[in-house]
Amino acid sequence: MDAASDWPTLDGMHEPTDDPELLLIDAETVTELRDRTAHLTELVKESTLADVAATLRRGLADRPVRAGVVAASAAQASERLTALAAKLDSTTTIDPANGIFVGRANGTPRIGYLFPGQGASNDVDNSALTRRFETAREFYRATRIPTAENLFPPSIFQQQIVASSIAGLRVLSVLGIEATAAVGHSLGDLTALHWAGAMTESELLTFVGERGQIVAKACTRTGAMVGIAAGPEKVEPLLRGEPVVIVGYNNPDETAIAGPAEAVERVQRAALAADLKADRMPVADAFHSSAMTPAADGLRTHLKDMHFRPLRRSVMSTVTGDVLQSDTDLRDLLVKQICEPVRFQQAVERMAEETDLFIEVGPSQALSGHARRICPNIPAVALSTESTSLSGLLSAAAAAYVLGAPVRTDLLTAGKDAQS
Repeated sequence: MDAASDWPTLDGMHEPTDDPELLLIDAETVTELRDRTAHLTELVKESTLADVAATLRRGLADRPVRAGVVAASAAQASERLTALAAKLDSTTTIDPANGIFVGRANGTPRIGYLFPGQGASNDVDNSALTRRFETAREFYRATRIPTAENLFPPSIFQQQIVASSIAGLRVLSVLGIEATAAVGHSLGDLTALHWAGAMTESELLTFVGERGQIVAKACTRTGAMVGIAAGPEKVEPLLRGEPVVIVGYNNPDETAIAGPAEAVERVQRAALAADLKADRMPVADAFHSSAMTPAADGLRTHLKDMHFRPLRRSVMSTVTGDVLQSDTDLRDLLVKQICEPVRFQQAVERMAEETDLFIEVGPSQALSGHARRICPNIPAVALSTESTSLSGLLSAAAAAYVLGAPVRTDLLTAGKDAQS
């Protein structure tokens, strides 16, 4: 049978757009997939990428051997299809940087969400997700994130980050992509709890704003934080004799420290003298350390009037580095989180025991980068929810699809406004 004998014909109905496209193919065998890839390389020369992508999606038949590329032009598609052809013998290749995806559909993959606590660009009006998905637009229309006149700036910033993650969750759900577990980083812990059922969207955003005010009022601006490009085994000796502690275990080669500003600066100089990259973090105080005790006390008082629902999904806490039980005292956990270090590496390692793919849901790409360093054998992609490009979303959809997830590929055609 010819490689394209069961593909629909190009209909020429999709005009060129500025958005990248996701070109997906499936087959029964690697040999058949190789033939289809070769045919697709010729096909992209004959029509718009949008037309080719839509045609390919109509021809998908839930076959087990799968591949895809994300491309923004015919030239890039040809280049990436050539690179893809060299990877087809691989059982799994998830390469979002180069837009290449290969996998085998052996049941629904176990997806782990990563929720960031930083990285917002505040440009949601121009984001590709908002432009293309009604569910994201609907959320932002209904969400009145306060302006600088009536909340402390940190609270606004944090609400924007969380809102961006919520919008990403909505779009993923519309596409049929669901996770089995989640990890949040610092502020992202709260988003993970929302995803697991502890809070509604509006409750989460309200709490984030209130928590941000409490923390901002407690800040003395006498502390500082530095990120050091080394594991704790190299960082700990630098801290001896200093009132500085490790507050973030981000990946095997990145550790965050915090303490009084002058002491942190001394440790930073010592790290640099030891040929370790050490960058001052743009924060107002020594977060996740005992310097935040007044904030923890204030939050404890505030939480007395709050009630959380039992967790319905699996969350790996960066406070404990382990899975939370459904009856975990979340008020106590959230108070501890203020002064405890962020055990992101430990939490990701725990989640990796039951995960085939990491998806970072938010405006950042940092956590997916950390995850690749922590678990190099598990692919990780970032949605980049506030990007003007769909590349992040298309990469996440491609990775999920080639691994067997039931992705609503019909909603990914450029020029189509997804109303769901």
